[in-house]
Amino acid sequence: MRKILPYFLFLMCLIASGQELSDELQTKIRQVQQEHQIPALAVSLITPDSIYAFVNGKSHLGKKDKIPQEAKFHLGSNTKAITAFIAMRLVEENKISLDTRFFDLFPELKENSQADYEEITLGDLLSHTAKIPPYTSGLELSRFEKLKGSASENRYAFAKSVLLDKPTQRGTYSNAGYVLAALMLEKATSKTYKQLLEKTMNDLDLDFFVGFPNKENIDFPWGHWIENGSLTALEPGNEYKLANFMSSAGDVSMSLSDYSTFIQLNLQGLTGHSNYLQSESYELLHFGQPEYAYGWGNSLQNGTKISYHDGSVSTYYCHTIVIPAQKLAVVLMINTATKEAVKALYELRAWMTTHPSQSKKQ
Repeated sequence: MRKILPYFLFLMCLIASGQELSDELQTKIRQVQQEHQIPALAVSLITPDSIYAFVNGKSHLGKKDKIPQEAKFHLGSNTKAITAFIAMRLVEENKISLDTRFFDLFPELKENSQADYEEITLGDLLSHTAKIPPYTSGLELSRFEKLKGSASENRYAFAKSVLLDKPTQRGTYSNAGYVLAALMLEKATSKTYKQLLEKTMNDLDLDFFVGFPNKENIDFPWGHWIENGSLTALEPGNEYKLANFMSSAGDVSMSLSDYSTFIQLNLQGLTGHSNYLQSESYELLHFGQPEYAYGWGNSLQNGTKISYHDGSVSTYYCHTIVIPAQKLAVVLMINTATKEAVKALYELRAWMTTHPSQSKKQ
């Protein structure tokens, strides 16, 4: 249930609502959907004080009715930015540090773990520098299918096993690292990751769901993948899902409006305005490490600093880019992840970031 906002957040929500993307861009979006078989697409252009948004399409192929504007989409690995955001809040509250070592919190796991992991910290896990194997494929995760405990219990069992694995190269993108990071946050606060997520979202007056959105509401977008040569929708009862212990790495769903508000907080912070976090914390999250900081990738684009993230579980796709110098961010979410659809998504993003004024309805 949503709670009353702190005053500063209430003001931000007032100035963030009610804007639309331009007719020109809406036409482009519809064309892209038709040409590349994208059932549902949600797009926003975000500035520090406004969100211009457009949600279009149907929950799945064969459906006649349009999806509701408040429909949730799956964020995939964009969830990592939320996990890092929660961690940074706890750092600001002195409940944990980016330098806190994993085995300071779990000394009982140290003896049987690989020596290369002895000094890994929360910051290492959030920045993919802990040398933890990736666990980005179903094959890697298949040996944990028999875990029947709670998410926290399974997280611990998973971590115990992963720490026996041979280390990989520093900088290897790792879903497993974010599982271990969530375990650290749980230990430091005596709260489950789900409780920490709920607390943060309630504070920000944002709604979320852990899992695929059509499992919460059948009218929300269904994921689609290629099956027998055709794009096929996965019904809510389909057995395909992420393991419950992987939620911190990539299993949150949010509406375009709520996720865009979260991204707006980040953009405000990167342009020097503290809100739920201090502006310095946002700078650290997005640019505190080269290439991948804490929940965000970063690079130079034509000499301009950008941060970004992509997320997909093969049935949905979410892309986010933040350009602080332009005071601009863009979010695009779809319920398929074919190569053609993702390529079209990037083409839309490129047009929006090079034509920001033409993307807004005047």
